[in-house]
Amino acid sequence: MQSRKKMLVPAVIAAALTIGSLAGCASGSANDTSSSPSASETAAASATLPASFPKKDVPLVDGILLVARGDEANGWSVTVQPKNTSGFADAKSALEKAGYTVQSGATDSKAVFTNDKYTVAVGTPGVSVTYAVTAN
Repeated sequence: MQSRKKMLVPAVIAAALTIGSLAGCASGSANDTSSSPSASETAAASATLPASFPKKDVPLVDGILLVARGDEANGWSVTVQPKNTSGFADAKSALEKAGYTVQSGATDSKAVFTNDKYTVAVGTPGVSVTYAVTAN
């Protein structure tokens, strides 16, 4: 039973990615002559990091910036749709390379990293990678 679960998870992920890709291709009809972007394209195109986000101190995975909000006083929330399927592993590697230490209790999809300046909680609620960043 255990091996069946292990095989089912990658199959479900692959199916979800395939359906998402097909849905993206089918978002407009052949007869649609409007030039306005879809809601998802608008959201992806309009998300930018807040000016106060510590870009030099908190590395983010490469990909499409879906959500980026916050400020230094309240912290920042950033969600990235990574370019590949190893988003969480890439996020973890980049933070550790930047000198962050992973805290106990980390899993394969959620972890908290700290350094002298920031605490960064990273999670993957699916394919996207979400960061919650607070100044120490």
